[in-house]
Amino acid sequence: MKKKRNKNKRNRRKIITSIPKRADVFTPWVGNVIPMLGQQYRLDQLKNDSPIRKVLYTSDYDMFKIMPDNREINTKHVGELIENIRAAGQLQPIIINNKNEIIDGQRRFKCCRLLGIPVMYLVSDNTTIKDVLMINTSQKSWSSLDYLRAYSHTNHWNYAEYKKIKTFREDYTIKFDIILFLLYGQPMQNNSGKGLKAFKMGDFKVENLEKAQRQASQLLKLSVFVPNLVKIAKFCKAWLRVSVVEDFSLTLGYKQLETNSKKFDKCQNQRDWDEAMVKAYNHNLKGPHKRISILKDGFN
Repeated sequence: MKKKRNKNKRNRRKIITSIPKRADVFTPWVGNVIPMLGQQYRLDQLKNDSPIRKVLYTSDYDMFKIMPDNREINTKHVGELIENIRAAGQLQPIIINNKNEIIDGQRRFKCCRLLGIPVMYLVSDNTTIKDVLMINTSQKSWSSLDYLRAYSHTNHWNYAEYKKIKTFREDYTIKFDIILFLLYGQPMQNNSGKGLKAFKMGDFKVENLEKAQRQASQLLKLSVFVPNLVKIAKFCKAWLRVSVVEDFSLTLGYKQLETNSKKFDKCQNQRDWDEAMVKAYNHNLKGPHKRISILKDGFN
């Protein structure tokens, strides 16, 4: 009995290890019938560039049904998508089943309705909520590097700015969101999330490259003293705010943060990190060095 269990374990291990780990090693489609948009089609009868289903459009919004078990619509995301559709139109049709239930594209539908424009749609027969989950779990969102690669191509009108970002990233091994924060160059309190949004829209402009390079060099040097903290965006932002205070000493700052790094252990929001940065810098400070204050030196 024991030998049989061991044999089963070996078989299970063999099965698991035989599953391909990369997409490019899977075998081609087997058989002559393939499902597309809820219908079965014979491959030997399909012709290149032949239509399968037409993209339709309508202003009869009431014909569509929101699936009650689909995910809730995020109002913030709708607001952002409305501006995209206002600028470029609906670039991708929504997908519905033969019951007029929206399978994919709830936000696109809502945006078109709010804007009062026709909705483009495709019909995929007999599709269910299970198919919705499969669509959303298999799709991979664009990473920051995907955006960088796309917008730094010469096809993009603003590619030169993205080339600068690409070069900056190669020169300074710090977190990408901090790179955008540095290069966007707006005042600290006004740069929260705006740089990333401009970056994803293709409108990013490098404000002051030399200043960004100088600040990035500071963070790289700081990583020698507090390597784990420099990986945290809020810590980096707090450092950048403190480092521009008049009479601030970089050399002292590196030393004080290394000595008093535990001041940051309980930080949560940006205010906590700012205050901890000041406390770490001021801790047991004696001699000619000037103490800094959140209120006095313009923190808010």
